[in-house]
Amino acid sequence: MKIVQHKQSRRSDGGRYGVYTIFVDNIPSSMSPKGLHTLFMKFGIVRDVFIPNKLRKTTWSRFGFVKYDCPVAAEITIQKVNGLWCDDKALKVKRAEFQKEASGVRVVS
Repeated sequence: MKIVQHKQSRRSDGGRYGVYTIFVDNIPSSMSPKGLHTLFMKFGIVRDVFIPNKLRKTTWSRFGFVKYDCPVAAEITIQKVNGLWCDDKALKVKRAEFQKEASGVRVVS
């Protein structure tokens, strides 16, 4: 039996086909990546969660990314979680937008 490994092709916006990334802003300081994963898995199977150790320069808020394999789960999550209060903050959730730069990929959200 021969096993063939397929490469995931890239879209022109830097993302991969079959991966739908959601940008989450205004994450409370009490929420860990595990807590974010638990919240978002209520709407579909979460592929990955990432909260960087820095703040957004424009709003000085914590932010992160949640990845789904299913576009329907991603869209439902955006509709249900955007504006949801967690601790003392209202989460802001939208589709992550990626923009190519000469040196690589830059996230614009």
